[in-house]
Amino acid sequence: MSNRGFIRLVRFLRHGSGPRAVRPVAFAGRFASALPAIRAPAMGWGWALLLAVLPACPASAAVTADDPRYQQARAAAETLYRDSEFEQVLESCREAPPVAEDLPYRLICLIADENRPDITIPALFHIHVDALGQGKADLAAQALSVAAWRQSEAGDIRGAFGTYERALAMGDRLSPAVLNDITLNTGGLYVMYGDPEYVAKGVELQQLAITRLQEMKKADPANTSLDFDISLAQHNIGVAHALHLDDYALALEWFDRVDRGNGEFIRSALVFSALSALQLGRLEDSRRYLAQSHAAPRSRATPSRYLRCYQELVKLGLDGHAELAPCRDLDERDPLQVKLDLAKRMTVLEQPEWRMAGLEAMHRLFIRTLEAQLKQGSIHAASRAELNRLQVEAKLQDELVEKERALKQMEQQRLMSLRLLAGALVAILLLVLLVILLRLRQDRKLARHFHTMSLQDGLTGLHNRRYFEQHIETELERLHRAGPAERGHVLALCLVDIDHFKRINDTHGHAAGDTVLVEAARRLRATLRDSDMVVRWGGEEFLLATRVKDRAQVGCVIERVRRAFADQPMQLPDGTALDVTCTIGAIVLPATTGSAAPVARDRLLQLADAALYLGKEQRDCWICIEDVTDPDVLAQDVDGALVRFEAEGRLRLARGPGQPTGYDHADSAGHCADAADTGPR
Repeated sequence: MSNRGFIRLVRFLRHGSGPRAVRPVAFAGRFASALPAIRAPAMGWGWALLLAVLPACPASAAVTADDPRYQQARAAAETLYRDSEFEQVLESCREAPPVAEDLPYRLICLIADENRPDITIPALFHIHVDALGQGKADLAAQALSVAAWRQSEAGDIRGAFGTYERALAMGDRLSPAVLNDITLNTGGLYVMYGDPEYVAKGVELQQLAITRLQEMKKADPANTSLDFDISLAQHNIGVAHALHLDDYALALEWFDRVDRGNGEFIRSALVFSALSALQLGRLEDSRRYLAQSHAAPRSRATPSRYLRCYQELVKLGLDGHAELAPCRDLDERDPLQVKLDLAKRMTVLEQPEWRMAGLEAMHRLFIRTLEAQLKQGSIHAASRAELNRLQVEAKLQDELVEKERALKQMEQQRLMSLRLLAGALVAILLLVLLVILLRLRQDRKLARHFHTMSLQDGLTGLHNRRYFEQHIETELERLHRAGPAERGHVLALCLVDIDHFKRINDTHGHAAGDTVLVEAARRLRATLRDSDMVVRWGGEEFLLATRVKDRAQVGCVIERVRRAFADQPMQLPDGTALDVTCTIGAIVLPATTGSAAPVARDRLLQLADAALYLGKEQRDCWICIEDVTDPDVLAQDVDGALVRFEAEGRLRLARGPGQPTGYDHADSAGHCADAADTGPR
């Protein structure tokens, strides 16, 4: 592929990597695509044209795509293609001509044949058709791009722009890499054959390419091919400023950015740097660049005799003498823009022989190419290609923006849905937890309430009979297991009955009776300790269970309870002051002195009730069974027999009011001296 005057990059990537051919000359066109193996339709006329380039093999040597010889030749062609050994690539293609369905191999063979554009260009169009038939848009566009560049080399600039226009029209079906490459090559033609406006557009496309490549480099730092591509675009921008825009200072800036380690086109960058420095009057810089260009490696990919002409022009400007032969020995296939630039530079020189050589070259160009007509046709074609490119680019940008917007909206909607769902789930969970907690709290509250109601008297607020039955066994067990520190302590069970309560109800009403019961409960609680058990036993009866230090003090406690009623009248709702008294029957536990043997709860209550019954004969008094000296009494019927058992000495009773041991009448509050059990319950 002859492209004198350009640096041309062609890459084929198969399974992630592939051959690369580089053409280091004045300006670079770039092609890249992924070319997988593709099955094409039956052979057509374009494929026959390609075979016409490759001499037919003998029938005995015919091979198929699965033949090891074919695979070996194909692999050799790819390796040689990477090394830009195009003549040897053609030898492999002649040895094993590519089969119709092997599109990548066909394209390699066509690119390697640089000297027959009249045959290779139609064959490239045929590959384009075959690839479209297989739905391979990238490969089809790649074939058009190579064909367009080959047309520009052959001088068919209008045809080249038309072919690029066809490739750009496929933009919405192409991968970003292929579309970017076609855009870059279109920009290259703008620079080569356009007016200043289109040259500027070409530079703009190259700068856009650099920006995209640098972004790709950030995403893939290990991709060294991106460094090559960036340097290539920087070189191209420098050439555009040096050869077309005459901005040599800016050209030098771009050439200085080119990676000096890139051996394929560093020599070209140095030659044009020397030319730009000379035009700026920076002679020492120009001389330095020129020396470096002579020392730089020559490209193995493309002959570069035109660079020798530029080197001699720079030397002529620096030293006043140079060789004219390299400038006379240009290749006929060098791009028009290179030959025209060299001819113009030579015609303005002072040296007659150089000026004459330039005029002769200019004369040949005008006669053979009709520059004005070529410019006019090129500009027209460039305008159509630019319009198409802009339309495709705008369409792609709009689609990209629309897709990004749609994706963002979908993502936002998805996130919003997730947030709403998460919020709803959290709200539902919190609501369920709240309901459960409220239900549990209500259940606990109701349970406590029901439990309290089941153990508490609703009128007086005292514990009830059920509470007593649940807790008295604990008290009796504690008394039975009393340790040394609690030896001598006793438990007094007292039944308290309000005297003449029926008469209070009958005389003052049941409300007055309720008031008396409530007040009686209050006075009992005020008289006893918090640890003592105060129970409403039923009707006007109350049951007390209190621990006392010793038996001698029990009477003091009982008397204190009696006086809590008798000493102060009770106020009825109507303001009436009512004297209320009570009778108390009690028993002291252990019931038998010197024995802590347990006695049944019901039996103890029967004994206390018998003492109460005996006290009711007098009222406003108390009777306490202090001691049972005969244990047999505990098993006998005691109703009405307490006095007899006392006379027989089988038990001992204490009575009050009186002056039992430890009781002090001078105590206005009615307290016994040290009678209460202050030990822990």
